[in-house]
This record gives sequence, structure tokens and C-alpha cells, in this order.
Amino acid sequence: MIPSALSNITFDEQDANLFLVDDARLRADALKHSVLPRLRLVMNSAIALILEICGVEVLDDSIVSVFPNFREKRYNDNELTHKYESVFVGLGGQRKAKWPGFSRKDGKPVQILPFRFAFMLTDEGVFTFLENGWLKGLDKKSFDSILQFHIDNENIINRLCFGSEIRPSFYFGDDLPFFAAFQDHYRHRISNEQIDNYFFGHPYRFPVSPVDLFQLVENFAVFFPVYDSYIQIAKGLPHRLENLVSRLNYWWFERQLENPNEGGEEKHSATGESIALAALFAEQKIRVMPAIRWQVFQRDQWKCVSCGRNSHNGAILHVDHIIPRSRGGLDSLDNYQTLCDVCNIGKSNRDTTDLRNKG
Repeated sequence: MIPSALSNITFDEQDANLFLVDDARLRADALKHSVLPRLRLVMNSAIALILEICGVEVLDDSIVSVFPNFREKRYNDNELTHKYESVFVGLGGQRKAKWPGFSRKDGKPVQILPFRFAFMLTDEGVFTFLENGWLKGLDKKSFDSILQFHIDNENIINRLCFGSEIRPSFYFGDDLPFFAAFQDHYRHRISNEQIDNYFFGHPYRFPVSPVDLFQLVENFAVFFPVYDSYIQIAKGLPHRLENLVSRLNYWWFERQLENPNEGGEEKHSATGESIALAALFAEQKIRVMPAIRWQVFQRDQWKCVSCGRNSHNGAILHVDHIIPRSRGGLDSLDNYQTLCDVCNIGKSNRDTTDLRNKG
């Protein structure tokens, strides 16, 4: 069953087309006020599911980070010209903690970790990824400890890759065949000081429905034991991979008892539920030309013109026809207004009130 937090969230072709908008400020505003808040709700659902399955309070050791983070100085700069090509909401180690399992070349305590586990959105769709990359100052031993973890636990991690649809990105060349064992790939990285280690999930193409998002959340939770192992290694503690996988197995078994037909279905086939939801959103969603959609939000200052809520209050913004199409309303900028999900549901097709002028 889809959690209520995800039931009204979608990502569609208009989100994809945002990356075609030439106005850098408009693109940045849309990412900050519309796309990232929805991705954050997806992450919140993942954190809740991890607690349910694994019994782990994710935020005890991790923080939620976003990209772009829109630092105020740069964001308020009228000369903002960078056109962002992607956004993500991810988990990373808390930055005020000390991580005795890792060490720096200069002997100072480690406060920033080199890995993150995230949901990313690009013009191709939404997907999960785990990144462990080079970080200035960390010594080789710290990076090698993560790679050695993969060598020692290849059989378990392979199964998690299969269950979560997340797979590693590997180097190959004359000295290492592409289809070499995972252990050989990681040993090659250690011996050649190739630090970067990435895992990419199955991309869910636009339109991404609540059903798709719940599958993404489940995939994220299934692969979480790998990220958690990185955290435990950084803390200087033994990892708990086998324990968390045992809990995953119990959750999976219980889920199959509740939904006996689920295990035999192709994950990406069009189920009756997904088709019904797609039809519902097709009826409800206003197909506004991408540039106009974002211009409406920008004109209305990225908040609901009825109640004043915005993304900081947890509102999901929608574009509403002031005069409905059924009553001859035009698809024009002047006939659009910004409403939050709550106010949009409460407005009937017979209501032609221009809420921008309600005061």
C-alpha cells in the first residue's frame, strides 16, 4: 500500500522540461520551491520505512543534504547564471561528529565523510544512487576499508543489488575484464588507488507516479544496509550487515504473506493500480506548457495564493485554472494561479474566483 505521504506526489514531463528552461533564475527557483520539496518527502518516506524494517533511526548518525543547496549569498545574487542539470536529496554522515574509523593525512579528526546515499532527478527520470568518492585530506587506508568491505561481503551485497535494482559502476580495460568477479574489481581499485565507487539504481522515467515512487523508496530501504555499513566502519565499529539483512528477509517474508501475488509480478509492468493512478492524475493534472507553469509559480512568489503556504510549510504547489476549461477558460498566464494541494482539492470547477485578488 502506498503511504499517504506519497499518494499526491508525482514527477512528470513538465519537471523534465524544466531543464530546458533557459532562464537560470527561473530554473533555480523551480528546483528550490517545487522539485526539491517533493524529493524531500520521498526521502522522509524512505527514512520511515527503514525504521519500520531495520529498526534504525537514520538521523542518529546521518543528515539529509540537498543539491543544489542554494547558499543564500549565491542564491540572492542577481547574477546567478548556472543552469542546474540535476537535483538530489541524500543521506550523509553528520558533520559535527568525529569518525574514528577514518583518518586524515594531517592527523586531524575526520568530520566530513566521502559517501552519500540519495534520490536524484534529472531530465531522464528519478533514480537512487550511492556514491563513495575522493575527499581531500582522507588517507588511503580510510578509502580501502570501504572497498575491503565489498570484497569481504560480496555474496550478501550481490543479493542486495538484485533486490534493490541498484548496481555498481565498474572500470574495465586490458588489465581487467568487465565481467570479472566483483572482488577482482575492488582489489584492482585498491592496488591502483582508484577511489571512486558508485552504485546507480534503475531509472524511473517520466511520468513517475506514486506507485513508482513507493518502489523507489522500497529499493532505497533494501540497499540501506550497505550505506549503514559505511557509517559503522566510519564510526570504528563492526558493521551489522548480516543483522540488517536478516530483518529485511523477515519484512520481505511478511510482505509476501500479505500480498501473495506480488512476488511473481514484473516490477515495472503496468499493474492495475498504476494504470488507474496514471489515469486519475491525467484527468486532474493541468497540462501547462513548461515555461508557463514555472512562470505562474514565480509570479505568485512560489506560494499558494489562497492560504499563503509554500514549500517551507510542506505545501505541494499546483497550477489552477481560474476559469475552468469546461467553462471556456484559456490556457494563458492570466488564467492561471498557484494553489497548494489542499486548496486545489477544495476548489470546484464551478468556482471562478481569482484568489490572487481576494484581499
